[in-house]
Amino acid sequence: MAQYGLVKTLEAPDGEKIKLVGNAFTFIIYKSYFGRDLLNDIVGFAGKNASAELLKKFDNLKITSVEDLSALSGDGQKELFASVADFTFDTEFILNFIAALIATAKYPEKPDIVDIIMSVPPHWVADREIINELLEFLSLFITQKKR
Repeated sequence: MAQYGLVKTLEAPDGEKIKLVGNAFTFIIYKSYFGRDLLNDIVGFAGKNASAELLKKFDNLKITSVEDLSALSGDGQKELFASVADFTFDTEFILNFIAALIATAKYPEKPDIVDIIMSVPPHWVADREIINELLEFLSLFITQKKR
């Protein structure tokens, strides 16, 4: 079956490839599994992590909309991602988001949420490289959602 939306494959420590897919259906899956609205959780996640320094960085880079974020040059994106590298992460949100992306990739199969969560390598919720990948995926996912 063809996958629509954003597709990313990450490699687990054992070499297993874990496919993540983000599209409009991800919002439905997230709500179905966790009883929460993904967009509200994204906003909550961002709100917990938006420091005055980060907001100043957005201002300096002249980012006032999602379109501005997607129009950043490569250097601007690197600078911004370096700024968010020190976020304090909500591990529950990260785990839920990964699980929803995995479930979207497996659609139309509806795997048990416990099985999905157990398949996520535990270090991913604290691994800076994986978190940066997820933040990049999340920003692209939001950009695509707004179009």
